[in-house]
Amino acid sequence: RTVPVEILVKNTATETRSVYRTGTNEFLIVQPIAGAARFFLAGAGELTGARRTERLLGSQFSYCDLGLSYLRWPDPKVVGEDRMRGRDCYICEVKAAGEPYTRVKLWIDKEYPALLRTEAFDENDAPVKRLVITSFKRIGELWIPRGIEAATVLPAQALPAEEKSRLEVYQGDYDTQLPAMWFAEEKFGVPTAR
Repeated sequence: RTVPVEILVKNTATETRSVYRTGTNEFLIVQPIAGAARFFLAGAGELTGARRTERLLGSQFSYCDLGLSYLRWPDPKVVGEDRMRGRDCYICEVKAAGEPYTRVKLWIDKEYPALLRTEAFDENDAPVKRLVITSFKRIGELWIPRGIEAATVLPAQALPAEEKSRLEVYQGDYDTQLPAMWFAEEKFGVPTAR
């Protein structure tokens, strides 16, 4: 099943805000340069704890997957090298307590510092999620991911998983001046009774 999703991004010197829209559903990710990402679902307010791992529109992407918050976890370590999609990569590892994933392995292109793959593990060190960047697209002077696949690992199974979803970016403009109100946290709050 194909679901068109509009993605809007607003960068400032201190953070990036991304809005995902489809039909009447809207979701906001606030990613500060320093600190943890925050997630907001229109009509539900801020998503915390296990709510961050709920699936977006029934796909294998969770809200926290789209935020890639583990890219900002402290103390990343290079644990090896590998080839991914014909590219030489560093394999890095990050760990964090109190997050949906306790350990994440990252494949980072050596020539262009681009994320090509992640594998996430739970508290029992079992694999639970894999994200793969399958293609890139040039928008102006920027290269952005065009295709991203998410695979959820079923309990007692190993990668690769059978349950997959794909996110494809068809068009975009990185130089657009979007209204700040579209990215306001208050817009994603819980409606109050009148």
